[in-house]
Amino acid sequence: MDEKTTYYTDLITRYFSGEIQGDELRLLSDWLKQDPKNEEAFKQYQKTWQLVEKQHIHSSVNVNQDWESMQTKMAASGSVDEDKVKVVSIIPDRSKSTRLFGQIWKVAASITILLVSSFLLYFYFSKPANIVVTAEATTIEQTLPDGSVVSLHAGSQIIYPKKFASNHRNVELKGEAYFKVAHDKTKPFVVASGDARVEVLGTQFNVNTHSADGAIEVVLTTGKVSVYYKAKPKENVLLMPGEKAELNVEQKQIRKSANTDPNYMAWKTHILTFDNENLEQVIATLQNVYQTPILLSDNQLAGCRVTASFNNQTLESVLEVLKQTLDLQISQKGNVKEVAGKGCK
Repeated sequence: MDEKTTYYTDLITRYFSGEIQGDELRLLSDWLKQDPKNEEAFKQYQKTWQLVEKQHIHSSVNVNQDWESMQTKMAASGSVDEDKVKVVSIIPDRSKSTRLFGQIWKVAASITILLVSSFLLYFYFSKPANIVVTAEATTIEQTLPDGSVVSLHAGSQIIYPKKFASNHRNVELKGEAYFKVAHDKTKPFVVASGDARVEVLGTQFNVNTHSADGAIEVVLTTGKVSVYYKAKPKENVLLMPGEKAELNVEQKQIRKSANTDPNYMAWKTHILTFDNENLEQVIATLQNVYQTPILLSDNQLAGCRVTASFNNQTLESVLEVLKQTLDLQISQKGNVKEVAGKGCK
């Protein structure tokens, strides 16, 4: 699959999911008119989805409920009761002024310590607190103080202040997340992961700090983003829609290329598209999306080719289609799904 086809395949999936925007719809329409092969590819995806619909593999499973994202709202709130300060009036006896003089100083010193302690406690509890949101076993969405929405992949974590600063919006990411950033040209939005930085004003993009090869991946959906390292902000790389940046954190290098993976957002959209993809990569994608270990029992199966699309299907539904298409056997061993077969010529 070439780079341009991958981009338009992504538009096709966004079209069927109802997430496509006006400009993207016009681009897709123009692309379909350019070449009959493009229209044929579009129809092929439709046929595959119809095949999935005809398979009575949904049984009584509510697939929409299976895929419904859980919204978790975490609010950090705390209150500290204010201590009532008692004012004590000390009226010394002139006849005992010398003896009481030292006592007055002791009382003054105690009050001073009390005031300093109260100030430190007030400063500690009133300073902006960080909010930590972790997606445990499923994808969740979190709305940030500025209205931006973050979708967190299972096993990922985001840290952000209860209130953003006046001149910037900084968050820290561990794992994978999709950002829909509220536009604010006066406050750049910066995603930090170690020394890596992704800076925007308002756009939509995916960040994965736990990619298979150890690099940090940034894929841009709409708008523009600037990718750089904290120590080298002037050596930034600008991404346009459909482009990807890979950050080698050890060598402090950034490589930009066209995104060739139509399923980079499948963990969020639950839409899978495979165009003559080998089964080994298909299995790797399914493991990431469904967070379930899947094992190919024979390396001869790795080269089998798959052309199919799935929209909001359960893992069992997807595997059933693969089973019928490639004549596979699928078994359950503990928490691992094992895929076997004769292989493909």
